[in-house]
Amino acid sequence: MIQRPLGIRRARLPSVFVSAASCAIVLALVARASAGEDLSPPTTSVIPAPFLAGSSSEFRRLLDLKEYQQAVMLAQQQVEKFDQQPGQGGENLQVALMNLGLAQYLNEDYVGAEASYLRVVSLIEASGRLTSPRLARAQAGLATTYYAGKRYDLAAARYEQAIALARREQGLFTEEQIPFLEKYANALTELNRLDDALRARRYILRAIERKYGAASLQYAEELESTGRWFTRIGSYDNARSALRSSIETIEELKGDNAAELISPLAALGDCARRQLLDPSAAKVATPDDQRQSIFHDAMAPVLPVVSPNTLAIEGQSSLERAVAIAGRQAPPSQVQIADVRTLLGDWYQSRGQTDKALSNYTLAWQAAGSSLSGGKPVTELLFGRPVLLAYVPPGSWNRYAARPAGEVVVREAQVAFTVTARGRVADPTVVTDAGDPRRGAQVLRALQTAAYRPRLENGVPVDTAGVTLDQPFYVPVEKEAEGPADAPPVPPATSGG
Repeated sequence: MIQRPLGIRRARLPSVFVSAASCAIVLALVARASAGEDLSPPTTSVIPAPFLAGSSSEFRRLLDLKEYQQAVMLAQQQVEKFDQQPGQGGENLQVALMNLGLAQYLNEDYVGAEASYLRVVSLIEASGRLTSPRLARAQAGLATTYYAGKRYDLAAARYEQAIALARREQGLFTEEQIPFLEKYANALTELNRLDDALRARRYILRAIERKYGAASLQYAEELESTGRWFTRIGSYDNARSALRSSIETIEELKGDNAAELISPLAALGDCARRQLLDPSAAKVATPDDQRQSIFHDAMAPVLPVVSPNTLAIEGQSSLERAVAIAGRQAPPSQVQIADVRTLLGDWYQSRGQTDKALSNYTLAWQAAGSSLSGGKPVTELLFGRPVLLAYVPPGSWNRYAARPAGEVVVREAQVAFTVTARGRVADPTVVTDAGDPRRGAQVLRALQTAAYRPRLENGVPVDTAGVTLDQPFYVPVEKEAEGPADAPPVPPATSGG
Protein backbone atom coordinates (compact mmCIF):
# COMPACT_ATOMS: atom_id res chain seq x y z
CA MET A 1 0.00 0.00 0.00
CA ILE A 2 1.66 3.19 -1.17
CA GLN A 3 0.78 6.11 1.02
CA ARG A 4 0.60 9.42 -0.76
CA PRO A 5 -1.84 12.14 0.23
CA LEU A 6 -4.52 13.33 -2.14
CA GLY A 7 -3.82 16.50 -4.06
CA ILE A 8 -0.02 16.35 -3.90
CA ARG A 9 1.26 16.63 -7.45
CA ARG A 10 4.80 16.74 -8.67
CA ALA A 11 5.06 20.45 -9.37
CA ARG A 12 8.62 21.68 -9.17
CA LEU A 13 8.53 22.11 -5.41
CA PRO A 14 11.91 23.51 -4.24
CA SER A 15 12.14 21.43 -1.10
CA VAL A 16 13.70 18.38 0.47
CA PHE A 17 11.16 16.31 -1.46
CA VAL A 18 12.92 17.21 -4.71
CA SER A 19 16.30 15.51 -4.79
CA ALA A 20 19.29 17.42 -3.45
CA ALA A 21 21.22 14.86 -5.38
CA SER A 22 24.94 15.43 -4.96
CA CYS A 23 25.43 12.84 -2.23
CA ALA A 24 23.27 10.26 -3.95
CA ILE A 25 25.23 10.75 -7.18
CA VAL A 26 28.57 10.28 -5.47
CA LEU A 27 27.43 7.24 -3.50
CA ALA A 28 26.02 5.66 -6.64
CA LEU A 29 29.27 6.29 -8.50
CA VAL A 30 31.23 4.69 -5.68
CA ALA A 31 28.97 1.65 -5.70
CA ARG A 32 29.32 1.31 -9.47
CA ALA A 33 33.10 1.68 -9.32
CA SER A 34 33.37 -0.95 -6.58
CA ALA A 35 31.38 -3.30 -8.83
CA GLY A 36 33.85 -2.74 -11.64
CA GLU A 37 31.52 -0.59 -13.74
CA ASP A 38 32.88 2.01 -16.10
CA LEU A 39 32.12 5.55 -14.96
CA SER A 40 32.52 7.09 -18.39
CA PRO A 41 29.60 8.77 -20.20
CA PRO A 42 26.41 6.74 -20.28
CA THR A 43 26.98 4.84 -23.50
CA THR A 44 26.04 1.60 -21.76
CA SER A 45 23.88 2.43 -18.76
CA VAL A 46 21.69 5.08 -20.40
CA ILE A 47 21.96 4.15 -24.06
CA PRO A 48 22.71 0.46 -24.71
CA ALA A 49 26.20 -0.43 -25.90
CA PRO A 50 24.95 -2.09 -29.14
CA PHE A 51 24.28 1.44 -30.42
CA LEU A 52 28.01 1.47 -31.12
CA ALA A 53 27.85 -1.63 -33.31
CA GLY A 54 29.72 -1.03 -36.53
CA SER A 55 31.26 2.21 -35.32
CA SER A 56 34.89 2.93 -36.06
CA SER A 57 37.65 2.73 -33.48
CA GLU A 58 38.21 6.47 -33.95
CA PHE A 59 34.57 7.20 -33.07
CA ARG A 60 34.85 5.08 -29.94
CA ARG A 61 38.11 6.80 -29.02
CA LEU A 62 36.49 10.22 -29.28
CA LEU A 63 33.66 9.10 -27.00
CA ASP A 64 36.13 7.71 -24.47
CA LEU A 65 37.91 11.08 -24.47
CA LYS A 66 34.57 12.91 -24.18
CA GLU A 67 35.36 14.74 -27.40
CA TYR A 68 31.70 14.74 -28.30
CA GLN A 69 31.74 17.59 -30.82
CA GLN A 70 34.44 15.83 -32.82
CA ALA A 71 32.47 12.59 -32.57
CA VAL A 72 29.43 14.39 -33.97
CA MET A 73 31.45 15.66 -36.92
CA LEU A 74 32.88 12.20 -37.64
CA ALA A 75 29.45 10.55 -37.45
CA GLN A 76 27.97 13.26 -39.66
CA GLN A 77 30.63 12.54 -42.29
CA GLN A 78 29.66 8.87 -42.25
CA VAL A 79 25.97 9.75 -42.62
CA GLU A 80 26.74 11.96 -45.61
CA LYS A 81 28.88 9.21 -47.14
CA PHE A 82 26.18 6.55 -46.93
CA ASP A 83 23.48 9.00 -47.97
CA GLN A 84 25.23 9.11 -51.34
CA GLN A 85 24.85 5.34 -51.81
CA PRO A 86 21.11 4.86 -52.48
CA GLY A 87 20.08 1.25 -52.34
CA GLN A 88 23.49 0.15 -51.04
CA GLY A 89 24.07 2.01 -47.81
CA GLY A 90 20.83 1.19 -45.98
CA GLU A 91 22.31 -0.82 -43.11
CA ASN A 92 25.41 1.32 -42.91
CA LEU A 93 23.33 4.47 -42.97
CA GLN A 94 21.25 3.23 -40.03
CA VAL A 95 24.39 2.49 -38.01
CA ALA A 96 25.88 5.88 -38.88
CA LEU A 97 22.67 7.63 -37.82
CA MET A 98 22.61 5.69 -34.56
CA ASN A 99 26.17 6.79 -33.86
CA LEU A 100 25.30 10.37 -34.79
CA GLY A 101 22.29 10.35 -32.46
CA LEU A 102 24.43 9.02 -29.61
CA ALA A 103 27.14 11.64 -30.15
CA GLN A 104 24.56 14.43 -30.38
CA TYR A 105 22.90 13.20 -27.19
CA LEU A 106 26.21 13.17 -25.32
CA ASN A 107 26.95 16.63 -26.72
CA GLU A 108 23.56 17.74 -25.31
CA ASP A 109 22.21 18.52 -28.76
CA TYR A 110 18.83 16.96 -28.07
CA VAL A 111 17.15 18.47 -31.11
CA GLY A 112 19.78 16.96 -33.38
CA ALA A 113 19.65 13.60 -31.59
CA GLU A 114 15.88 13.53 -31.92
CA ALA A 115 16.12 14.07 -35.67
CA SER A 116 18.75 11.35 -36.07
CA TYR A 117 16.84 8.73 -34.10
CA LEU A 118 13.55 9.58 -35.81
CA ARG A 119 15.23 9.04 -39.15
CA VAL A 120 16.55 5.64 -38.06
CA VAL A 121 13.06 4.64 -36.94
CA SER A 122 11.60 5.79 -40.26
CA LEU A 123 14.24 3.88 -42.28
CA ILE A 124 13.71 0.64 -40.36
CA GLU A 125 9.93 0.88 -40.55
CA ALA A 126 10.10 1.60 -44.28
CA SER A 127 12.24 -1.50 -44.77
CA GLY A 128 9.55 -3.65 -43.15
CA ARG A 129 11.97 -5.06 -40.55
CA LEU A 130 9.79 -4.25 -37.56
CA THR A 131 11.38 -7.01 -35.47
CA SER A 132 14.90 -5.65 -35.93
CA PRO A 133 16.72 -5.26 -32.58
CA ARG A 134 17.99 -1.94 -33.89
CA LEU A 135 14.43 -0.58 -33.89
CA ALA A 136 14.14 -1.17 -30.14
CA ARG A 137 17.49 0.52 -29.59
CA ALA A 138 16.51 3.47 -31.78
CA GLN A 139 13.24 3.90 -29.87
CA ALA A 140 15.18 3.74 -26.58
CA GLY A 141 17.69 6.29 -27.82
CA LEU A 142 14.86 8.60 -28.85
CA ALA A 143 13.15 8.10 -25.48
CA THR A 144 16.38 8.84 -23.60
CA THR A 145 16.83 12.01 -25.65
CA TYR A 146 13.31 13.14 -24.79
CA TYR A 147 13.94 12.33 -21.14
CA ALA A 148 17.15 14.39 -21.08
CA GLY A 149 15.17 17.27 -22.56
CA LYS A 150 12.50 16.85 -19.85
CA ARG A 151 9.87 15.92 -22.41
CA TYR A 152 8.63 13.14 -20.18
CA ASP A 153 5.37 12.39 -21.97
CA LEU A 154 7.20 11.71 -25.23
CA ALA A 155 9.89 9.77 -23.38
CA ALA A 156 7.35 7.47 -21.69
CA ALA A 157 5.62 6.71 -24.99
CA ARG A 158 8.89 5.82 -26.73
CA TYR A 159 10.08 3.69 -23.81
CA GLU A 160 6.83 1.76 -24.03
CA GLN A 161 7.55 1.01 -27.67
CA ALA A 162 11.17 0.04 -26.95
CA ILE A 163 10.11 -2.29 -24.14
CA ALA A 164 7.40 -3.91 -26.27
CA LEU A 165 9.90 -4.54 -29.07
CA ALA A 166 12.48 -5.91 -26.63
CA ARG A 167 9.94 -8.29 -25.11
CA ARG A 168 8.89 -9.49 -28.54
CA GLU A 169 12.51 -10.34 -29.33
CA GLN A 170 13.77 -11.52 -25.92
CA GLY A 171 10.69 -12.64 -24.00
CA LEU A 172 9.54 -11.51 -20.56
CA PHE A 173 11.66 -10.64 -17.53
CA THR A 174 15.05 -10.37 -19.22
CA GLU A 175 17.86 -8.32 -17.73
CA GLU A 176 18.45 -6.46 -21.00
CA GLN A 177 15.14 -4.64 -20.55
CA ILE A 178 16.02 -3.20 -17.15
CA PRO A 179 17.79 0.00 -18.36
CA PHE A 180 14.70 0.82 -20.44
CA LEU A 181 12.36 0.06 -17.55
CA GLU A 182 14.25 2.18 -15.04
CA LYS A 183 14.11 5.25 -17.26
CA TYR A 184 10.51 4.46 -18.13
CA ALA A 185 9.61 4.38 -14.43
CA ASN A 186 11.38 7.71 -13.91
CA ALA A 187 9.50 9.32 -16.79
CA LEU A 188 6.20 8.02 -15.43
CA THR A 189 7.07 9.41 -12.00
CA GLU A 190 7.70 12.84 -13.49
CA LEU A 191 4.26 12.60 -15.11
CA ASN A 192 2.73 11.64 -11.74
CA ARG A 193 1.67 8.26 -13.18
CA LEU A 194 2.74 6.56 -9.99
CA ASP A 195 0.66 3.39 -10.40
CA ASP A 196 2.29 2.73 -13.77
CA ALA A 197 5.74 3.58 -12.40
CA LEU A 198 5.23 1.12 -9.54
CA ARG A 199 4.28 -1.63 -11.99
CA ALA A 200 7.48 -0.97 -13.94
CA ARG A 201 9.59 -1.16 -10.79
CA ARG A 202 7.91 -4.40 -9.74
CA TYR A 203 8.64 -5.81 -13.18
CA ILE A 204 12.33 -4.98 -12.69
CA LEU A 205 12.34 -6.80 -9.35
CA ARG A 206 10.77 -9.87 -10.94
CA ALA A 207 13.31 -9.84 -13.76
CA ILE A 208 16.21 -9.72 -11.30
CA GLU A 209 14.63 -12.35 -9.04
CA ARG A 210 14.15 -14.63 -12.02
CA LYS A 211 17.83 -14.43 -12.99
CA TYR A 212 19.62 -14.11 -9.65
CA GLY A 213 17.10 -15.12 -6.98
CA ALA A 214 15.60 -13.10 -4.12
CA ALA A 215 18.56 -13.95 -1.85
CA SER A 216 21.15 -12.21 -4.04
CA LEU A 217 23.12 -9.00 -3.95
CA GLN A 218 21.55 -7.96 -7.25
CA TYR A 219 18.08 -8.27 -5.77
CA ALA A 220 19.15 -6.38 -2.64
CA GLU A 221 20.52 -3.57 -4.82
CA GLU A 222 17.23 -3.32 -6.69
CA LEU A 223 15.31 -3.29 -3.40
CA GLU A 224 17.44 -0.31 -2.41
CA SER A 225 16.67 1.41 -5.72
CA THR A 226 12.97 0.76 -5.17
CA GLY A 227 13.22 2.09 -1.63
CA ARG A 228 14.83 5.29 -2.88
CA TRP A 229 12.00 5.64 -5.39
CA PHE A 230 9.39 5.24 -2.65
CA THR A 231 11.21 7.94 -0.67
CA ARG A 232 11.19 10.19 -3.72
CA ILE A 233 7.39 10.03 -4.05
CA GLY A 234 6.79 10.39 -0.31
CA SER A 235 5.76 6.78 0.37
CA TYR A 236 8.01 6.48 3.40
CA ASP A 237 6.63 3.32 5.03
CA ASN A 238 7.09 1.38 1.81
CA ALA A 239 10.53 2.90 1.40
CA ARG A 240 11.65 1.77 4.85
CA SER A 241 10.27 -1.72 4.25
CA ALA A 242 12.21 -2.11 0.97
CA LEU A 243 15.41 -0.66 2.42
CA ARG A 244 15.28 -2.84 5.52
CA SER A 245 14.80 -5.91 3.32
CA SER A 246 17.82 -4.86 1.28
CA ILE A 247 19.92 -4.45 4.42
CA GLU A 248 18.81 -7.79 5.87
CA THR A 249 19.60 -9.63 2.63
CA ILE A 250 23.10 -8.13 2.47
CA GLU A 251 23.74 -8.96 6.12
CA GLU A 252 22.80 -12.58 5.51
CA LEU A 253 25.02 -12.81 2.44
CA LYS A 254 28.03 -10.70 3.41
CA GLY A 255 27.92 -10.05 7.15
CA ASP A 256 27.28 -7.04 9.36
CA ASN A 257 30.27 -4.98 8.16
CA ALA A 258 29.97 -5.45 4.41
CA ALA A 259 30.72 -2.43 2.24
CA GLU A 260 27.51 -3.18 0.33
CA LEU A 261 25.55 -2.10 3.41
CA ILE A 262 26.70 1.51 3.23
CA SER A 263 24.41 2.64 0.42
CA PRO A 264 21.10 1.17 1.73
CA LEU A 265 21.91 2.36 5.25
CA ALA A 266 22.50 5.86 3.90
CA ALA A 267 19.23 5.61 1.97
CA LEU A 268 17.38 4.57 5.12
CA GLY A 269 18.79 7.55 6.99
CA ASP A 270 17.84 9.88 4.16
CA CYS A 271 14.32 8.43 4.12
CA ALA A 272 13.90 9.17 7.83
CA ARG A 273 15.27 12.70 7.39
CA ARG A 274 12.87 13.50 4.59
CA GLN A 275 9.87 12.01 6.37
CA LEU A 276 10.57 14.07 9.49
CA LEU A 277 10.70 17.21 7.34
CA ASP A 278 7.71 16.45 5.11
CA PRO A 279 4.59 18.34 6.23
CA SER A 280 2.35 15.94 4.30
CA ALA A 281 3.80 12.92 6.13
CA ALA A 282 2.13 14.00 9.36
CA LYS A 283 -1.25 13.86 7.63
CA VAL A 284 -0.91 10.25 6.49
CA ALA A 285 0.38 9.17 9.92
CA THR A 286 -3.21 8.80 11.12
CA PRO A 287 -5.45 5.84 10.18
CA ASP A 288 -8.21 8.02 8.68
CA ASP A 289 -5.82 9.76 6.34
CA GLN A 290 -4.09 6.51 5.41
CA ARG A 291 -7.43 5.23 4.14
CA GLN A 292 -7.77 8.31 1.91
CA SER A 293 -4.49 7.63 0.11
CA ILE A 294 -4.83 7.34 -3.65
CA PHE A 295 -2.94 4.05 -3.44
CA HIS A 296 -4.91 2.67 -0.49
CA ASP A 297 -6.08 -0.95 -0.64
CA ALA A 298 -9.35 -1.11 1.31
CA MET A 299 -8.70 -4.74 2.26
CA ALA A 300 -5.19 -4.10 3.56
CA PRO A 301 -4.56 -3.42 7.25
CA VAL A 302 -3.66 0.10 8.28
CA LEU A 303 0.05 0.38 8.94
CA PRO A 304 1.09 1.22 12.48
CA VAL A 305 2.01 4.82 13.11
CA VAL A 306 5.75 5.41 13.48
CA SER A 307 6.57 8.13 16.00
CA PRO A 308 8.97 10.95 15.10
CA ASN A 309 11.25 9.83 17.92
CA THR A 310 11.47 6.32 16.43
CA LEU A 311 12.22 7.77 13.01
CA ALA A 312 14.91 10.03 14.44
CA ILE A 313 16.62 7.15 16.23
CA GLU A 314 16.50 4.90 13.15
CA GLY A 315 17.71 7.62 10.78
CA GLN A 316 20.65 8.77 12.86
CA SER A 317 21.76 5.26 13.82
CA SER A 318 21.62 4.14 10.16
CA LEU A 319 23.85 7.01 9.05
CA GLU A 320 26.26 6.54 11.95
CA ARG A 321 26.52 2.84 11.13
CA ALA A 322 27.20 3.66 7.47
CA VAL A 323 30.02 6.00 8.53
CA ALA A 324 31.49 3.34 10.81
CA ILE A 325 31.37 0.62 8.14
CA ALA A 326 32.98 2.93 5.56
CA GLY A 327 35.85 3.62 7.94
CA ARG A 328 36.44 -0.09 8.63
CA GLN A 329 36.97 -1.13 5.01
CA ALA A 330 40.44 -2.27 4.01
CA PRO A 331 41.48 -0.10 2.38
CA PRO A 332 38.79 2.50 3.09
CA SER A 333 37.30 4.43 0.20
CA GLN A 334 37.88 8.09 0.97
CA VAL A 335 35.16 9.07 -1.51
CA GLN A 336 32.67 6.85 0.27
CA ILE A 337 33.69 8.21 3.67
CA ALA A 338 33.28 11.76 2.36
CA ASP A 339 29.84 10.97 1.03
CA VAL A 340 28.40 9.34 4.14
CA ARG A 341 30.00 11.99 6.37
CA THR A 342 28.21 14.59 4.27
CA LEU A 343 24.91 12.76 4.66
CA LEU A 344 25.41 12.63 8.41
CA GLY A 345 26.13 16.36 8.34
CA ASP A 346 22.92 16.88 6.39
CA TRP A 347 21.06 14.97 9.08
CA TYR A 348 22.33 17.26 11.82
CA GLN A 349 21.79 20.38 9.72
CA SER A 350 18.19 19.40 9.04
CA ARG A 351 17.71 18.79 12.76
CA GLY A 352 19.01 22.24 13.68
CA GLN A 353 22.31 20.97 15.12
CA THR A 354 24.54 23.19 13.01
CA ASP A 355 27.81 22.75 14.92
CA LYS A 356 27.66 18.96 14.55
CA ALA A 357 26.75 19.39 10.90
CA LEU A 358 29.71 21.67 10.17
CA SER A 359 32.05 19.27 11.96
CA ASN A 360 30.94 16.42 9.69
CA TYR A 361 31.17 18.60 6.59
CA THR A 362 34.77 19.45 7.50
CA LEU A 363 35.62 15.77 7.98
CA ALA A 364 33.97 14.98 4.65
CA TRP A 365 36.05 17.62 2.87
CA GLN A 366 39.24 16.26 4.43
CA ALA A 367 38.37 12.69 3.43
CA ALA A 368 37.59 13.70 -0.15
CA GLY A 369 40.94 15.39 -0.62
CA SER A 370 41.75 15.55 -4.33
CA SER A 371 39.59 12.53 -5.23
CA LEU A 372 37.62 12.53 -8.44
CA SER A 373 34.24 10.93 -9.13
CA GLY A 374 32.85 10.84 -12.63
CA GLY A 375 35.71 13.09 -13.71
CA LYS A 376 34.82 15.86 -11.22
CA PRO A 377 36.37 16.71 -7.84
CA VAL A 378 34.37 15.11 -5.05
CA THR A 379 34.64 18.32 -3.04
CA GLU A 380 32.94 20.18 -5.87
CA LEU A 381 30.15 17.61 -6.14
CA LEU A 382 29.47 17.76 -2.42
CA PHE A 383 30.24 21.36 -1.50
CA GLY A 384 30.50 23.35 -4.73
CA ARG A 385 27.17 25.06 -4.10
CA PRO A 386 24.60 25.35 -1.32
CA VAL A 387 22.20 22.39 -1.18
CA LEU A 388 18.66 22.84 0.11
CA LEU A 389 17.97 20.38 2.93
CA ALA A 390 14.90 21.68 4.75
CA TYR A 391 12.10 23.98 3.68
CA VAL A 392 8.42 24.15 4.56
CA PRO A 393 6.59 25.71 1.59
CA PRO A 394 3.66 28.10 2.00
CA GLY A 395 0.59 26.21 3.09
CA SER A 396 -1.46 27.57 0.20
CA TRP A 397 0.90 26.61 -2.63
CA ASN A 398 -1.03 23.44 -3.59
CA ARG A 399 -4.49 24.31 -2.24
CA TYR A 400 -6.03 23.93 -5.70
CA ALA A 401 -3.77 21.14 -6.99
CA ALA A 402 -6.58 18.54 -7.00
CA ARG A 403 -8.61 20.50 -9.55
CA PRO A 404 -8.70 19.34 -13.18
CA ALA A 405 -5.77 20.54 -15.23
CA GLY A 406 -7.88 22.93 -17.29
CA GLU A 407 -9.09 24.76 -14.18
CA VAL A 408 -5.71 25.70 -12.73
CA VAL A 409 -2.43 27.15 -13.89
CA VAL A 410 0.95 26.93 -12.17
CA ARG A 411 2.69 30.22 -11.40
CA GLU A 412 6.15 30.48 -9.85
CA ALA A 413 7.42 33.07 -7.42
CA GLN A 414 11.19 33.49 -7.27
CA VAL A 415 13.26 34.84 -4.40
CA ALA A 416 16.99 35.57 -4.23
CA PHE A 417 19.11 35.55 -1.10
CA THR A 418 22.44 34.74 0.50
CA VAL A 419 23.12 31.35 2.09
CA THR A 420 25.36 31.98 5.08
CA ALA A 421 28.31 29.89 6.17
CA ARG A 422 25.99 28.24 8.70
CA GLY A 423 23.48 27.29 6.01
CA ARG A 424 20.80 29.87 6.79
CA VAL A 425 19.03 32.43 4.58
CA ALA A 426 20.00 36.09 4.77
CA ASP A 427 18.87 39.22 2.89
CA PRO A 428 16.04 37.65 0.86
CA THR A 429 14.36 39.67 -1.88
CA VAL A 430 11.47 38.86 -4.22
CA VAL A 431 12.54 38.59 -7.86
CA THR A 432 9.07 37.79 -9.15
CA ASP A 433 5.86 37.33 -7.18
CA ALA A 434 3.99 35.07 -9.63
CA GLY A 435 1.52 37.83 -10.41
CA ASP A 436 0.46 38.57 -6.83
CA PRO A 437 2.52 40.35 -4.13
CA ARG A 438 0.91 38.10 -1.51
CA ARG A 439 2.67 35.10 -2.98
CA GLY A 440 6.06 36.76 -2.77
CA ALA A 441 5.34 37.66 0.85
CA GLN A 442 4.36 34.06 1.61
CA VAL A 443 7.61 32.73 0.16
CA LEU A 444 9.65 35.20 2.20
CA ARG A 445 7.98 33.91 5.36
CA ALA A 446 8.49 30.29 4.27
CA LEU A 447 12.20 30.94 3.72
CA GLN A 448 12.61 31.33 7.45
CA THR A 449 12.24 27.52 7.68
CA ALA A 450 15.00 26.82 5.13
CA ALA A 451 18.26 25.08 5.99
CA TYR A 452 21.08 24.54 3.50
CA ARG A 453 24.28 22.59 3.32
CA PRO A 454 26.65 25.53 2.91
CA ARG A 455 29.23 25.90 0.20
CA LEU A 456 32.80 25.19 1.28
CA GLU A 457 36.00 26.78 0.03
CA ASN A 458 39.27 25.12 1.04
CA GLY A 459 37.30 23.17 3.60
CA VAL A 460 35.80 26.25 5.24
CA PRO A 461 32.06 27.14 5.05
CA VAL A 462 31.49 30.48 3.32
CA ASP A 463 28.60 32.80 2.48
CA THR A 464 27.09 32.37 -0.99
CA ALA A 465 25.20 35.28 -2.54
CA GLY A 466 22.79 35.10 -5.46
CA VAL A 467 21.06 31.84 -4.52
CA THR A 468 17.51 31.59 -5.88
CA LEU A 469 14.46 29.52 -5.05
CA ASP A 470 11.42 29.03 -7.28
CA GLN A 471 8.15 28.34 -5.45
CA PRO A 472 5.21 27.09 -7.55
CA PHE A 473 1.59 28.00 -6.78
CA TYR A 474 -1.50 26.33 -8.20
CA VAL A 475 -3.82 29.18 -9.15
CA PRO A 476 -7.48 28.76 -10.21
CA VAL A 477 -8.17 30.20 -13.62
CA GLU A 478 -10.91 32.45 -12.23
CA LYS A 479 -8.51 33.98 -9.72
CA GLU A 480 -6.08 34.81 -12.49
CA ALA A 481 -8.72 37.12 -13.94
CA GLU A 482 -9.20 38.94 -10.64
CA GLY A 483 -5.70 40.39 -10.65
CA PRO A 484 -3.27 40.83 -7.73
CA ALA A 485 -4.11 42.20 -4.31
CA ASP A 486 -1.99 44.34 -2.07
CA ALA A 487 0.58 42.36 -0.11
CA PRO A 488 0.26 42.17 3.65
CA PRO A 489 3.16 43.34 5.82
CA VAL A 490 6.00 40.83 5.97
CA PRO A 491 7.95 40.25 9.19
CA PRO A 492 11.74 40.50 8.81
CA ALA A 493 13.31 37.25 7.63
CA THR A 494 15.92 35.62 9.83
CA SER A 495 19.48 36.27 8.78
CA GLY A 496 20.93 32.95 9.92
CA GLY A 497 24.43 33.70 11.09
